[in-house]
Amino acid sequence: VPILGWYLIYIITVKVTKNKPKSIRLASDGSAVFFIAAVYFISYELWGRSFLGVILALFFLLAFFFTIAHWKISGDIYTTKLIKGIWRLNFMIFFFIYIVLSAYGLMSRII
Repeated sequence: VPILGWYLIYIITVKVTKNKPKSIRLASDGSAVFFIAAVYFISYELWGRSFLGVILALFFLLAFFFTIAHWKISGDIYTTKLIKGIWRLNFMIFFFIYIVLSAYGLMSRII
């Protein structure tokens, strides 16, 4: 379902902005919450226990390391760039985890 959410946001923003790269970024920003929630629910369904603490720890750990890297590279912390970068990094990580968990769930149900 989060992929459908990403696609709907992308289609709407392409129609409004007429700018495909910007629409991809906006769709990724808008659907990150869907992918994080999907990872939570898929992991809960697969193993029958909540991994909310692990997901939050991963989120904040990525934010911590991204902040350190941003500070080392730029020499200063630019808050808006930092928050966008953290959010997009979390989108990419949770998108990857979503794909892996979906494939694992499919295979485990088939077998």
